[in-house]
Amino acid sequence: MNDVQLAEVAKILGVSEDSISAMDDEIKNSMTAVFEQVAVKNDEDKKAVFEALDNLWQKGSIYIELSEVAKSTGITTETLRSLDYETQQTIVYEFLMDSSQTARFYDLVNKALAVADLPNVAKLIGTPVRELRSLPRRIQENVCGAYAMEYDADSTNTDLIDTIREMIAP
Repeated sequence: MNDVQLAEVAKILGVSEDSISAMDDEIKNSMTAVFEQVAVKNDEDKKAVFEALDNLWQKGSIYIELSEVAKSTGITTETLRSLDYETQQTIVYEFLMDSSQTARFYDLVNKALAVADLPNVAKLIGTPVRELRSLPRRIQENVCGAYAMEYDADSTNTDLIDTIREMIAP
């Protein structure tokens, strides 16, 4: 991201250039890509650019705070970034409220990791992920555990699919 693009993003979002400069290259490169991919011709285009940049700015802000959480707790930045966005937001919010609650942060991370494979399970069994998320937490964890232990990329996974379907059957 060059200085002109940085200034333009800051102007569009109404934030300081420093807040954008502090973000990692992944976020800044994505912001640059927004400019390169969208030709602003009307108000709808302006709105689309703003929304895309705002989402990236929010994500970048969360990433900055997750780095602080990592330093404070010892949880790796990679692990924190691998979590779903809602969990990342919760961790950042709680960290900003009380950074001494290390056990709570580990609990949040462990709970999120226990169901992190739900999108993969949904794809495997051909079920919408939202349907799996509506199941009781214990079943979500059990399904993800079975997937983690039994999934074989070089197999049709027929037995695993049948097992998971039995686990989620009413």
